[in-house]
Amino acid sequence: MGQVAIIGLGNFGYYLGRELYLKGYDVIGLDIQQDVVQRAKNDLSQGVVADSTDKEILLALGIGQVDLAVVTIGTNMLASILTTFHLKEIGVKKVFAKALSEEHGQILVRMGADEILFPEKDLAVSLARRIENPNLLEYLPTVEDYGIFELDDPGALSGMSLRQMDLINRFGIQVLAVRDREKDRLAFIPKGDYVVRGKDLLILLGTSQSMKRLKKEIAGKSFGSRG
Repeated sequence: MGQVAIIGLGNFGYYLGRELYLKGYDVIGLDIQQDVVQRAKNDLSQGVVADSTDKEILLALGIGQVDLAVVTIGTNMLASILTTFHLKEIGVKKVFAKALSEEHGQILVRMGADEILFPEKDLAVSLARRIENPNLLEYLPTVEDYGIFELDDPGALSGMSLRQMDLINRFGIQVLAVRDREKDRLAFIPKGDYVVRGKDLLILLGTSQSMKRLKKEIAGKSFGSRG
């Protein structure tokens, strides 16, 4: 598991950090308020009282070495923007940032954020869908760690048909859909004779472990071997 930095330990940051910690990640949480850090420190690998708008402090804490940072600062928009900027400046490869508004989100993107989070908006949209469609399954139970995953670089799978891949028997993975990124089309439940192309994005149902096995074979270019 990798190392994750959570910047801002309000409710969203706290619960996110706790869940990642429970899943085995090395989680370091930062917040400027001591009482907030005190509440969270037993549910994280490490909790630190620190000002994330200070680039030197981030460097001293080794934040530049984490695999992923999530900026979940609450109402201080300027602190959120400066923190995101500094994280990218010190070399954090992937930064998620919580936005308070569409405009705030646009600024965060300009600061280098790789993904913008709108937790309240997303929750409201999700709830509206559930109210409209009571039988709609919004998420999969975490039984045996099943989930829906995206594979955005098919690599060694390119040029193979779904039947040839036989993901369901080899990995216990079901192909739910394929997105053609050139034409921006989404094909649900594709047939076995569908041939995957290099720019396709596969939407898969399986476990985290099965996805890791699949990605390992793709990266090793050993997918064609059933040894």
